[in-house]
Amino acid sequence: MERWQKILIAVLSAAVVALGAFSFGYSVAGGRDRIFVGDGSGGGDLSLIEDVYGKIKSESVDPPSDEELVRGAVKGMAKTVKSSGDDFALFYSPKAYRSFQEVTTGQFSGIGVWLKDREGRLEIVSVIPSTPAQRAGLQSGDVIDAIDGESVGSLNSDEAVNRIKGKEGSDVNLGIQRDGEAISFDITRETIELPNLLANRTPEGLGYVRLFGFSRGAGDQLRDEVTKLTDEGAEGIILDLRDNGGGLFSEGVSVASVFIEEGEIVSYKERSDPEVSYDAEGDAFEDVPLVVLVNEGTASASEIVTGALQDTNRAVVVGKTTYGKGSVQEVLPLSDASALKLTIGAYFTPDGTQINGTGIEPDVEVDADPGTQKERAKEILQGIIISGTGSQG
Repeated sequence: MERWQKILIAVLSAAVVALGAFSFGYSVAGGRDRIFVGDGSGGGDLSLIEDVYGKIKSESVDPPSDEELVRGAVKGMAKTVKSSGDDFALFYSPKAYRSFQEVTTGQFSGIGVWLKDREGRLEIVSVIPSTPAQRAGLQSGDVIDAIDGESVGSLNSDEAVNRIKGKEGSDVNLGIQRDGEAISFDITRETIELPNLLANRTPEGLGYVRLFGFSRGAGDQLRDEVTKLTDEGAEGIILDLRDNGGGLFSEGVSVASVFIEEGEIVSYKERSDPEVSYDAEGDAFEDVPLVVLVNEGTASASEIVTGALQDTNRAVVVGKTTYGKGSVQEVLPLSDASALKLTIGAYFTPDGTQINGTGIEPDVEVDADPGTQKERAKEILQGIIISGTGSQG
């Protein structure tokens, strides 16, 4: 598979509980075989697995099935990769992999909250409007302690997603910590269609676009909305990427290209391969003043867009420092319909900045509630429009 084909379907992001695993950065590749036993020619490394398998089958009083042994071996290898430094390494069972593949469709069966790992805790960063989670009373900042009565322990966001998602009409119980109080929620799962964006004109006549994710079509949808807003008289655009955990790598390039006419959007480096640059796609709204809203929940594909707009002086970035997710995970389908996720590379902003672990600092820091951040973005955009000095003001 060519690199662009892999990157085209790379998913970059924070996890979306019950909506899918926008879990900080994936590409999905095919045509790879799983190997779990060797022929003894590799210095005994793979032959050891074959040796253990044989002894279990011949000596154990009640040996597991071949499928269980193979899955156990694969899970163990994934855990070893994770403990050796790849925080995102994960084995997907066939069921979990099917759930993951729903990510790019924008439709999921679940409860409707954004979830991410924060300092060893599973925290809800936002609740999607008109979803079971909102109706049940879940709130941003809630920490998930238990799922269906079982402690989340060391579950990462991907694993929590797999437990919380489920068939439409089925129930899930969440144990929540909120301001030191333990609360239990019983929530019935529903099919949820997650929109890529919401757009409107503010009372001041500015265009406002809240981008929720980067599933297929996000770039085209944004272009359509910006066209409508400018046709209706909007003189500038606020692009709200707060709590946007990412999505498809290719859509990140397309979204940035709505506002950047030419030049590099992002570069990508995989292992020892040469660095590859991805450029703007053209036909951009390059003269429309632009402000980008970000916070600590802005991750991966959102950071690609933010970094490109900031490095090219195309927009003023307002809010709080972003999450800092600059690596890409590839999801490798396996021969039994399961899959393995591994970190395969890192991406860089046009100025060569690696985001991973540091994030993007805003041009104007607003460490306040979301409403105040948005009002400050309006003020800055109005100032740019009045001064007529372009998007940087």
